[in-house]
Amino acid sequence: MTGRILVADDDPMNTELLTYFLQSFGYDVSSAPDGNQALELGTSGNYQLVILDVHMPMYDGVEVLQLLRKRHQLHPIKVLALTGDVSEELRQELDTAGVDSFLTKPVDLELLHAEVDRLMAD
Repeated sequence: MTGRILVADDDPMNTELLTYFLQSFGYDVSSAPDGNQALELGTSGNYQLVILDVHMPMYDGVEVLQLLRKRHQLHPIKVLALTGDVSEELRQELDTAGVDSFLTKPVDLELLHAEVDRLMAD
């Protein structure tokens, strides 16, 4: 599988795990440690998928998602949200903002791989 993925997470260990895991399947992976960098890189148009931690400094994941949706209207970028927050309120915010997929932390790597492959195939 090939394609470019942006991992946006403020936890370096999560970022490293996700990066190495996705690279092992042939994906080209970059990372962003906060919402500001996630937005900057995500709006470059060079990524097919953003894996987005919901709770980050600068801009949170919902804000990043909303701004990505505004900037990629003609060719929407796929966004998979990751969070330990399983509240219905957050899930509703993500759905309203147009998230493509949602997984909870700690992430099941098999499920993550299946979701990434599904989103990248669309």
